[in-house]
Amino acid sequence: MKIGILTDIHNNVVALDAVLQEFDKQNCNKIVCAGDIIGIGPYPEETVQKVMTIPNLIAVRGNHEKYLLEGMPSKYPNDEGMGYEEMEHHKWEHGRLTKSSIDFLSGLPYRVDFNEFGKNISVMHYCMNDRNQYVNYTPHPTESNLLSLFPEPGQDIVIYGHDHTGTICHSKNKWFINSGSLGCPANEINIARAAILEITENGNVSVQSIEVKYDVSKVLEDIERLKYPDSEEI
Repeated sequence: MKIGILTDIHNNVVALDAVLQEFDKQNCNKIVCAGDIIGIGPYPEETVQKVMTIPNLIAVRGNHEKYLLEGMPSKYPNDEGMGYEEMEHHKWEHGRLTKSSIDFLSGLPYRVDFNEFGKNISVMHYCMNDRNQYVNYTPHPTESNLLSLFPEPGQDIVIYGHDHTGTICHSKNKWFINSGSLGCPANEINIARAAILEITENGNVSVQSIEVKYDVSKVLEDIERLKYPDSEEI
């Protein structure tokens, strides 16, 4: 069983297309997305519609879906650290999503648990409290940090995102997999990141990070062309 893992697509359908082609070449049986399909990039509607076509998809909502579905700050300062330009950006992207895209995103849960060949797998965007708030953000987490962030017993594999740098860690018979942001574009960085989780019938687990080249210049040109709110910072 091969499971393609991606997270933090962030409205970058160009990078997503490249990764999905690689997953197809690698004969992935299933794809898991750990949230933040939207936000930041120039293609909100195109990205959601593309995600909707992925067969055997397991996906959860992230904080950017939460802004769409549950509201976002209207004043500054706020608990999200969101400035007024970022608020305007979210209004811009939300206004470009069709009803079918919003319906799809609204159907995403905060967490999915499933089992493959005896391995209990949990998918979530990040550590949450009982009010569905993302908490205890820890960039570049250590093994100890991860065991504290995701302490639940009975989990063999935790797939998460939010920290765009990515981390893959095997500790105390537990795997923590954050493939890193797939879609955040940057000047002269044409890499979309993802991972492939392989589980054999006898329960052996291996994880491979992958970096897929894509045409980042097109994404940057479209950001410049559209000049949407907060695009200069983005």
